[in-house]
Amino acid sequence: MKKILFISHDANRAGAQILLLRFLKKLKQLPEYQFKVLLKHGGTLIRDFERVAPVYHWYHRDTQQRSKVSRLLNRKTFHDQVLQDIQNEKFDLIVSNTITNGDLLNLLRPLVSCPIVTYAHEMPMGISMYTDPSSFNQTLRHTSQYWACSQAQRLVYIERFGISPESIAVLPSLLPDGAWDLQPSIEATQQIRQLLDLPEQALLVGAVGTFDWRKGIDVFVQLARQSTSDTHFVWVGGHEHQVEYHMITEDLRRLGLSDRVHLIPHSDRPFDFIATFDVFVLTSREEPYPLVVLEAALLAKPIVCFAQSGGAPDFVESDAGFVADYLDTQMMSQQITQLLSDPALREAMGNKAREKVFARHHDDHAMRVFVDLLEKSLAETPGSKPTRATYP
Repeated sequence: MKKILFISHDANRAGAQILLLRFLKKLKQLPEYQFKVLLKHGGTLIRDFERVAPVYHWYHRDTQQRSKVSRLLNRKTFHDQVLQDIQNEKFDLIVSNTITNGDLLNLLRPLVSCPIVTYAHEMPMGISMYTDPSSFNQTLRHTSQYWACSQAQRLVYIERFGISPESIAVLPSLLPDGAWDLQPSIEATQQIRQLLDLPEQALLVGAVGTFDWRKGIDVFVQLARQSTSDTHFVWVGGHEHQVEYHMITEDLRRLGLSDRVHLIPHSDRPFDFIATFDVFVLTSREEPYPLVVLEAALLAKPIVCFAQSGGAPDFVESDAGFVADYLDTQMMSQQITQLLSDPALREAMGNKAREKVFARHHDDHAMRVFVDLLEKSLAETPGSKPTRATYP
């Protein structure tokens, strides 16, 4: 029996966390592996993690403690107990599901003798925006093997962070549960068009993501500004209480686009919205390998993205949509217009996208790579360290 600890930075409904859950659900079917999960913070997927494995909760709220001092003391005691429990388990391998867990790895390293793997879902912009440099350096210091989401991301880690090429491999993403049987619901798409109050002949360009500069919500607005009046744009994701939401809605009001650009808060039914789109656009400045692109491909949607933005161009190539020059909104707008004006081209590229996603992300293939990487890491000599740079 091989014992593995998986660490997730939180349980929010986002790509890295969802992907980890998909792998763990399938790993649970293999009796030779026993695993537990350490959640650094909470989120809406807590129950999903608890259904798949025993969970250590690092983020502990004790509302009964009245003073700040007593809360801090309680938290320290709680953390000490979690660390002690992990030490007692004598895990054979630790897999951290993000580069942001450096502080935890720094605490765990003296307590365990097993190798540590980091499954990296971040690119340089995300690292600089959301990660403390000291925590990232701790991740680099304590990680002996890395898994990347795409070849593009792997090369960035080698070139920018000095990771040894032999120490970083690409792990293909798993498709969502039930992907093989996924069929768009005509009734659901009709309901969405009614919800958006769309003209009968309106064409839809859609995106899915948070209201995030890195995701390119500002680019999305510019694409809408450059489009014709019969094209509607739908962004699914984010929350109305975010300051970015109010900034975007003010931009749309001043541009006179409020009736053609629809901002939909986070939905548990993203497939229904994607199925309604005529073209899926990824405006992200940076994405290691976005799951939403695979989900759009499953629904046979042509995809438009930027070059030098991560792994999406590697998937789209020249047959599943278009790749615009980095941040060239005029080129991207022209590509979208070409797809919208040519139904046959949309269908051909959408079908090619669906064909490619099944060929490259078949469950059996992804799980075979996953298990092979686990076995490679389990066989590693504890404490071995590949050559790497530190993050400035």
